[in-house]
Amino acid sequence: MKLSKYQLPIFFFLAFAITWTAQITAYLYAFPNDINLTNESNFLNFVNIGGLPPGFLPYLLLFSFSFGPTVAGIIVTYWFYGNKGMRGILDQLFAIRLPGKWYLLAITIPVGLVLASLLLGFVLSGFQSIQYEFLVPLSLFIPFFLYMTIFTGLAEEVGWRGYALPQLQKKYTAEKASWILGIAWGLWHLPVNLMVPFLSGNLQIPYIVMILLALTLGIAGWTIVLTWFYNNTKSLFLIIFIHGFMNTLQSYLILSSNNQIAPMLYGILPWIVATYLLKKYGGKTLLVPSNKQ
Repeated sequence: MKLSKYQLPIFFFLAFAITWTAQITAYLYAFPNDINLTNESNFLNFVNIGGLPPGFLPYLLLFSFSFGPTVAGIIVTYWFYGNKGMRGILDQLFAIRLPGKWYLLAITIPVGLVLASLLLGFVLSGFQSIQYEFLVPLSLFIPFFLYMTIFTGLAEEVGWRGYALPQLQKKYTAEKASWILGIAWGLWHLPVNLMVPFLSGNLQIPYIVMILLALTLGIAGWTIVLTWFYNNTKSLFLIIFIHGFMNTLQSYLILSSNNQIAPMLYGILPWIVATYLLKKYGGKTLLVPSNKQ
């Protein structure tokens, strides 16, 4: 079916509207009650659901289950492609049987980026020792990884990679499609980055500019890497796994450390991988030779 000029605008509108409505509403409740809405805090709130502040549970559920991009992807896929389109999404979600190298890369690339960020952060901070105060106890690693896989990976990727990326690539090269999607994906994160400074009266123009650059230029590099994974496997299962795994590693090894430089490097270093992939496989399709038609 030919790509309608309305499909992608409808998808992006719904993805932003669903998520931002839920998140902004939750922040308006949480901030005056001194409640954090980070991934780690939300997970721990579910673990300790009996001890939540009165009235907070509906807002926690609203924030956590917004699933904006995935809900938008399902709506627009069914709207324009019907049952056939939905079967395509399900086929990708259950595309588990892949060559082992893809699972190996899905683990080693995130681990490599984390370790490189910590090493460079250690050097650039004047060899200050890296110490940890884990935001989520290590004993909860597996439940937290499952939480992140569902509430960040599954919540987003049916929309971003399952719907939007294939549609964008009907019109644009893999590289250009990744830039468009990466910028949109980055801007989608604005409430979680700006709401607390805004509500506290500390939102300044330099901070907004820094966040915009980090969320667009930074995320675009990682988007190219994910496009390479997706184009060569057509597996949403793998993409969702990578998404959850990356966020879990980031929480335990980057955000829980005392190194202030590592988080910035973690956003920049994917560009090294992205640049290598673009040079080796070409920005037109990012396909490895064995996967080309």
